Amino acid sequence: MQSEGGRAAAEVGKGIALAAVCTLAMVLIFALFIKLFSIGSSVIVPVNQVIKVLAIFLGCFFCLKPGKTALKGAICGLGTAIVTYFLFAAIAGEISFGWGTVLDFLFGALAGGISGAIRSLVRSGR
Repeated sequence: MQSEGGRAAAEVGKGIALAAVCTLAMVLIFALFIKLFSIGSSVIVPVNQVIKVLAIFLGCFFCLKPGKTALKGAICGLGTAIVTYFLFAAIAGEISFGWGTVLDFLFGALAGGISGAIRSLVRSGR
């Protein structure tokens, strides 16, 4: 039997895993669209941010259970941002860490906190 902290950690871990897989899949699909339709490079960064937020929302919505969902969502969003950063850095073959990366991590945590709060409101019927 797991403790409350263990259950929360399992929920967050599942959320991070789901969000990371969704991010990878959506980015690959977007890369295909870029290749097929010759989309300009100016839309890549905004679309990638939307993809990250959507993936974090899906991870929070489907994996978090009631109770401190905003906090668990923020941790899930931060974890997702970190995991996807290292995943895509490994794919690119280089790690470049700067203020943009820190802001990306904070943005992930904020998106996760908001997603967790939305999840709590939607599932509780408010």
